[in-house]
Amino acid sequence: MKQIIYVVTATNREIEVWELYYTGKMILIQIINTDNKEGQPITILKKRKKLYIGIRPNYQILVYDILFNGTLKKIGKINIPYSPNYLSTDKNEKFLFCSYYHAGCLSVSYINNNHIPSQPIQIFNNLKGCHSVHVDTSNTLVLTLALLDDRIYIFNLNNNNLKSPLKMINYAICKKKSGPRHFIYHNNKKYCYSINELNGTIDVWKINNIKKNIKNIQNIDLFYKNNNNKFWSSDIQITSCNNYLYASDRIYNTISVFKINTQKKLNFMYKIYTTKQPKSFIIDYNNKYLISVGQKSNTMIVYSISMANGYLNKMYEYKVGKNPTWITNYKI
Repeated sequence: MKQIIYVVTATNREIEVWELYYTGKMILIQIINTDNKEGQPITILKKRKKLYIGIRPNYQILVYDILFNGTLKKIGKINIPYSPNYLSTDKNEKFLFCSYYHAGCLSVSYINNNHIPSQPIQIFNNLKGCHSVHVDTSNTLVLTLALLDDRIYIFNLNNNNLKSPLKMINYAICKKKSGPRHFIYHNNKKYCYSINELNGTIDVWKINNIKKNIKNIQNIDLFYKNNNNKFWSSDIQITSCNNYLYASDRIYNTISVFKINTQKKLNFMYKIYTTKQPKSFIIDYNNKYLISVGQKSNTMIVYSISMANGYLNKMYEYKVGKNPTWITNYKI
């Protein structure tokens, strides 16, 4: 297995393609321009071997082939109505979900056999600060976080309906002015974890697929706050073994480490200081490495992950282009 890492450098208007070796070392294998526009969210369609990236100020989604060695080749693009904030697909890679933070809405596009998304077939408005969006592991519920609403909206997904696949059915209320931003699912299908940008906390949610709702079972600080009352928390990731969860904050330049206990709740362990303004980070497919990029330091740090206690040990640091906003990985 070969692991490829994609880094969006927004100011450079490029995607950097890196290969991650088993030892944790990385080598840059390609830099590709994003139509001379600022790249923001990216998502990978693993079955289709495609990468999508949203760009601005000309609001578009660019479509790239992922070639045999992980490098990219542009094959198409579509126009979208607003500045894109987050991209994801359903498990069958039939539909593309795109959130628009400033426009406060969520769109759904159908992905054709040529792998190019259609113009939006559905748009849901009045989702203030609409941020991340993901389908659950059963491929039946779609959750989207509305940061300025302090809500998580719940949609039913009908894969057989090509005209109106999503139907809003419920929502959960978060703490006032918490700012739910990103979230990730536990592998057992019944839990998810969301990071709150504005108050530096994580919520743990239990998912009920029958009642089609979610219930909050824990709210925990990213770290011991002392007198800190201002946060800019950003990303959240979980090891595929479901033992450890990691979360970053861009004001304090930290990554917090949590142990996931048998009740699927979180126990805070410690925090480390990392790249400056760590908006995005990923965990590799083998749970061996965590890779963080810093928007202000313009660097990428590779940490080894201890399976005994989740501890992060800095191994390598690399320079990347200016303002790395997104990082994701792919295996060949």
